[in-house]
Amino acid sequence: AAKRTKLSAAAAAAAAGEDRLSALPDDLLVQVLLRIGGTTAAARTSVLSRRWRSLWCLLPELDFVPEADGGSIRAALAAHEPPSLRHLLVAAQDAAPHGMAEWLPVAARRLAGDLLLFNMAPKRDAKDDDDEEGKDGSPFLELPCFGSATKLSLDLGFLPLAVPVSGVFARLTDLSLDSVRFHGPCEFGDAASSRRFPSLKNLNIRNTQGLSNFIIHSDSLLQLDLRSVRGLKQLNVVAPALQVLSVFFCFADTQARSQPVADIAAPQLETLQWEDAFDPSSVEFGEMASLRCLGTYFFLVYGLEDFKNNRDCLRLLKRFRRDAISRLTLTLAFLPKDLCDFEYLMENMTMLPDIVSLNLNVLANGHAIGPSLFHVLRMCTSVRRLKLVTHISLDLEAQAVCSSDCVCDLPPNWKTEELLLKFLHEVEINNLRGTGHEIALVKWLFSWAVVLKDMTINFYHSVPESTAKEMA
Repeated sequence: AAKRTKLSAAAAAAAAGEDRLSALPDDLLVQVLLRIGGTTAAARTSVLSRRWRSLWCLLPELDFVPEADGGSIRAALAAHEPPSLRHLLVAAQDAAPHGMAEWLPVAARRLAGDLLLFNMAPKRDAKDDDDEEGKDGSPFLELPCFGSATKLSLDLGFLPLAVPVSGVFARLTDLSLDSVRFHGPCEFGDAASSRRFPSLKNLNIRNTQGLSNFIIHSDSLLQLDLRSVRGLKQLNVVAPALQVLSVFFCFADTQARSQPVADIAAPQLETLQWEDAFDPSSVEFGEMASLRCLGTYFFLVYGLEDFKNNRDCLRLLKRFRRDAISRLTLTLAFLPKDLCDFEYLMENMTMLPDIVSLNLNVLANGHAIGPSLFHVLRMCTSVRRLKLVTHISLDLEAQAVCSSDCVCDLPPNWKTEELLLKFLHEVEINNLRGTGHEIALVKWLFSWAVVLKDMTINFYHSVPESTAKEMA
């Protein structure tokens, strides 16, 4: 007689069409929804049965694609149920202020975690930045007060943004603003100070307009990063706990070229990256006894004698020459052209802090960097660690080296004068392309560093692995 196969209880239930998944508790089903491909897909499960109809409203994380309009985002947020929302991602496509204003106030009330907002707008010409949307009476987006949020990251595609005149962002620790055009009347620095942002630790402002005066007083701030804040005229920072300050191409904006006016009171500052215009008569750094890391504006190796960037770089080095700086970041740049009509400017750099670690970024553009590296290293013979990163303009990537009659390998004394780096024991070189100039430089480094223990070379991504092994 044939044996009769007995079905297990689970198989029998499945054969009978029983929905055992729906019997799981809400918290487990929410974990299932988080893994099926976004908020839109999770919401579609509402059609499965009455049990699933409102489960997506319990999701602690919501994300919306560019196709979602402001009304649908607002409706989804309004339908969301406690516990509070811990993560919200919104990707918009060239959204208008009124579209975002539909849902932002609801998000401000619901959010207890982080908001990532990206408005993917077409690139706008910087010359036209203030022509239209910056005019009085033009539409702008008012940022509501996020009383419970911990992190806000806003990339607005240069939508005009007005900060609220009242309200406390009590739990916010991280704030990042990118591609924003600030709109009055409330000054952003006043809004971001301790009274209204009592927990703020990290503040990043990048590629923005309309912030001519930035004055901030914060007892909690640990890190401040200002990059391409176009039209900045005055910077005043009072931050007793601040550890890292980065200022890049704000005062030195080629559109404005304003005189830098700054007053920095940050007694606990450990890292200062001032890659910007610097004038000691108008930029004041208070006591910084903890400062150990310094970064400067780029220095042009060949150029005109009165090049402003070089002057600002040298001024900054002079300002901190007697401080206990242990790590220095320098950027040397070569023009992507024949250098015969330009002067060799490295001789103007005559002093460096007494450092133990040197990070050297070089925009070589195919030129020899040996002479300039020799000049820098003979001013810091106590250096123990050297990190060298070479760069090249994207439009010159195919050009391996400069012409054979280029003057970049001069002056010749760098090959004949003795240089002993008795403390240099660690060297890292990144983006090596294996040109004749670079191979010669590596050999010279071996001869200068008499106690070298470790050299790490990372080749440029386009160098074949076989070629890299051969050169190594």
